[in-house]
Amino acid sequence: MKPKILLWNSKNKKILLTCLFFLTVILYANNFYSTSKLGSSTDFKTKCNLNYAKYLIRDLCSLYEQESSIMGNLCPQLCEKASSYEYYKNYHLTDCNVKGHFSENNFDLSKTVLLYELRKMNRNTDIPLKLVLKSTKQYYLDFDTHLDFDFKDKPILEQLEYLKAYIDSTLQTKFDIKLDPNELKAWSYEYEKDKKSAIEFLKNDLALKKTYDFNYYVKLFASDNFYFYIEALESEDKRKMSNFIQNLITLTSQDEYLFYTFYRLKPGAIKIYGSCGHFYMVEFARPLTYRVRSMDLIERKKLALQFLELVHNLDTTYLLKKKNMSLISEPVQMCDVKLDNFGLNHEGKLRIIDTDMASPDSYLFSEKICERHEDCHFFDCKSYCSPETRKCVGQRVNNNLQAICEKIFDNDLNKLDGILTGIKFESNSHDEVMNRLKQCKKPGFFKNSDIQSKANPRIIRAFTNLLLDEGIKLGKQ
Repeated sequence: MKPKILLWNSKNKKILLTCLFFLTVILYANNFYSTSKLGSSTDFKTKCNLNYAKYLIRDLCSLYEQESSIMGNLCPQLCEKASSYEYYKNYHLTDCNVKGHFSENNFDLSKTVLLYELRKMNRNTDIPLKLVLKSTKQYYLDFDTHLDFDFKDKPILEQLEYLKAYIDSTLQTKFDIKLDPNELKAWSYEYEKDKKSAIEFLKNDLALKKTYDFNYYVKLFASDNFYFYIEALESEDKRKMSNFIQNLITLTSQDEYLFYTFYRLKPGAIKIYGSCGHFYMVEFARPLTYRVRSMDLIERKKLALQFLELVHNLDTTYLLKKKNMSLISEPVQMCDVKLDNFGLNHEGKLRIIDTDMASPDSYLFSEKICERHEDCHFFDCKSYCSPETRKCVGQRVNNNLQAICEKIFDNDLNKLDGILTGIKFESNSHDEVMNRLKQCKKPGFFKNSDIQSKANPRIIRAFTNLLLDEGIKLGKQ
């Protein structure tokens, strides 16, 4: 009996094409439900298995327990074997998410976010119900910032020279801050002459918060682990100093950690609880996305007032620079303003939860060739095209207040998501609030030009007077 031969006729072709169509639909649906797009076709976010999350903690703790190559104030609690690596103090590991990136020839799993929840409910509102442990990479050795092995045998002062060069570069690149090149030399000279006296001087100086020198920034960037630095200096332990430097570089190479550490205690900055190796723990803040619609008038007023206070602080108190023996402020510009990038913590306080596009004014724009003003915009930070040079001017022409009015107080995509436009105010103040909002969004143009001017900061006070009822009280942010 001869086998039947499948002929390539129109009927079989139709069946094959139908099968391929349904297979494509299934694969697309599977991808859609297992990942969540993050603004580009190559980025994704997906949940990870809790066993995998515990594996990451176990791998981290193996470096802490066996090789002692990592350090951190969180390590003793995270690495308790009796808890099977799923607890931190009274918090239980409950969720795991991974953000990644598809490239042409690569599938990169990058940012890891682990959620810890309080095991026993506590009426004390000072205790957060959730904490977040995160890192831009999954493994400590994934970072390309590690020093060569032979660096561990270098003298302490030579390691400090390396550390100062790194901190100098970080401050200049990220914050446009320049340190006096002689500051480390002066302290190093004292350290060589009398180590004990130099270390005591360092401790006292930092306790009084009088310095903005090299050691001040070491303390700032490693505030929860600074005692490891002091221990290495006191014991002259070269390996301990090398491990400290590697840990500090691994953490500060993560922009979000650097932002929250540098601006710690500033209103709106997420609170950092500490670190272990390359992972750091912060308070949980629930994103504002889709939450505004369900807010009543009082809640909206309170939230708007918090945004106004945040704008004031971003412009005046966040970034302080030392100049001629005094401190001057420079605005920190928020260039990606939307509800998704802000959240409320367990006390209802406003927090910045995405800092990727927050920069000092001096690093926003380059003098590139342009044909129109729009060529010079960087998301919500807008510059303009000079008609004389046909190059972008390195200056922002709008401001944080204007961006908040356009994207947060109002929302062109859906007015219900605008804090001030999504609800009716009292009859005696509604029109005035809307007029102030219009002035804030479109303040006019610079004289004899088509360049839009900045929103007047005095609008903050006008808004505050309109929104601040007798029943509304805002605590310290």
